[in-house]
Amino acid sequence: MENKREIAVWDVVIRLFHWVTVTLCALNLFVLEEGKLYHRYVGYTIAGLLIIRIVWGVKGSHYARFAQWFPTPSKVMDYIKSTLNGNHPYYAGHNPVGSLMVLLLLTCLVGTAVTGILTNYESFFGDDVMEGIHGVFAQTLQIAILIHVLAVIVIDYLTKGDLIRCMITGKKRVDDISNVKDLK
Repeated sequence: MENKREIAVWDVVIRLFHWVTVTLCALNLFVLEEGKLYHRYVGYTIAGLLIIRIVWGVKGSHYARFAQWFPTPSKVMDYIKSTLNGNHPYYAGHNPVGSLMVLLLLTCLVGTAVTGILTNYESFFGDDVMEGIHGVFAQTLQIAILIHVLAVIVIDYLTKGDLIRCMITGKKRVDDISNVKDLK
């Protein structure tokens, strides 16, 4: 029996964090000159957004909470095994492998923001140490973003999902709610 419905997944805080961070990262990675005033202002804004996201990950809505989607080794392995066996599990929120990507993206963002701020205090760390670490985080972030975008496209295709639409509207369309692994 088919029960088509929409599930509220990503609240306005998550969607704004996502799209504003996407925009600001694009500016800092591809448009603004490294180390210049506007690059720094964008970095400080991202740092502020990360603080909001971390608080929201503890106190926010169901699918925003880290505890709801935190990937354990057993969840990740079960997900991979099911997928390899042709039974792609459907999640309203993040699937376990997607959760790993979110952790990587957040780690890279925090690392980039913190090391960017610390470049102001280079005298404590030695010449160009923080700039080097900052660059590693930024380059890793770029690679993670590329993988993330490609994975969203593939997962949308495999699950006939609507991840991109959901990140705009906050709601996911579900054909059969009985197959949703993390339904609230």
